[in-house]
Amino acid sequence: MHVSTTNHVPTSPWKNSRLLYALLAHLLSSLGDWLDFIALLTLFTYIWQAEPLLISMLPVAYAFPGILLSQIAGVWVDRWQPKRVLICTDALRSSCTLLLLFVPTPYLILSVLLLRSSIGTFHLPAQQSIIRRIVSENQLLEATALVGTLSQLTKIIGPMLGAFMLTLTSSYKLCLLLTTFCLAASALLLAFLPSDISHSDESNKKRATFRMDWTEGWHTILGNRMLIICLIFSFSVTTIIQIVDIQIGVLLREIKPLQQELPGWIISAIGLGAVCSTAFFSRIKQSISYFALLCAGALLTGLAVLFLGLLNATTPLCYFLLIGMLCGAGTGLSFVGVQFSIQKETPSGAIGRVYGIYHSILNFLLIAAPLTGGWLVKKHEADHLFLACGFFATLLGVSGFFLRKRLVATKEHLIK
Repeated sequence: MHVSTTNHVPTSPWKNSRLLYALLAHLLSSLGDWLDFIALLTLFTYIWQAEPLLISMLPVAYAFPGILLSQIAGVWVDRWQPKRVLICTDALRSSCTLLLLFVPTPYLILSVLLLRSSIGTFHLPAQQSIIRRIVSENQLLEATALVGTLSQLTKIIGPMLGAFMLTLTSSYKLCLLLTTFCLAASALLLAFLPSDISHSDESNKKRATFRMDWTEGWHTILGNRMLIICLIFSFSVTTIIQIVDIQIGVLLREIKPLQQELPGWIISAIGLGAVCSTAFFSRIKQSISYFALLCAGALLTGLAVLFLGLLNATTPLCYFLLIGMLCGAGTGLSFVGVQFSIQKETPSGAIGRVYGIYHSILNFLLIAAPLTGGWLVKKHEADHLFLACGFFATLLGVSGFFLRKRLVATKEHLIK
């Protein structure tokens, strides 16, 4: 029998010490990931003067194991205790990061990164599994939004801190050392979580085969009409964002070729918009439809991308920044919406498997969508690509709002 850990949860997430420990550990872990990426990008680009193709293998090394292993990791997370999984993954990732300090060649570093990313595939399912068990049902939106806020904050603080450290010391190794410390500190904080955060009973684990557990994870998704719709919306928005994300430099180069700092300003505005939107929902007490959040996210993201395609050389800087914040707000709403939908629609004993499936598809999109964007820009103009992607996302959001009552009227099963 599942042991509930939410019977005596405080009324406010800020008074929930278990959640605060988990959130602080998440902050340190995410911050370490960004510091690590900045350090290795600097090493490959400026110190080793690596070829562009070799540099492009860095994000692949981060994302590729997630495509292959996330579903496997999700099955095992549902069988194991999530607290121990998180502690072990952070400790092992910390050790792998320390090893990077002594690796002499790019290909060996990529090999260590693949190993560390493979270990990291256990992290997200275990983290979400813990959150489901340490907050009450009516706190899931606030907790999910807090996780999103911290994730977006680290996207701003991490690169800035890495750049600051590199400016002061010119040593990428210091960033790697700080990453090692962040991951080790995250593991130490997680040790303060209670040991009674457990899953289904041992007899069920012994009777079920790995294949049965994996199949059950897919049945959980395919058997839930609302969850399928939410995931389709989320993946559609993610695909659009990833298609245009890396091409924003190409678009801005055509519009304002002399303002090389403009991409940095827009990316910062996107991060600020995402932080503001997720932080807002971390303060919301009442229940909100996660499908409405996803529709709003698609609509705002689509409008922002559409407006970017309409800008020209005479457009003032403030409009670029406002559109960036609009895009960030849409991204933040989409993040909160999909995370909240998975938490609400998934049985607690299947959280790991569902997040594993979600993460494997997400990592595939993170690799495939930018490549698709590059191919499309070669075939068409950058502004045409932004207009088309923006129109599709806007149409998706508007259609979702119009069909929302019909789509959420019942929670019929597609697989019975």
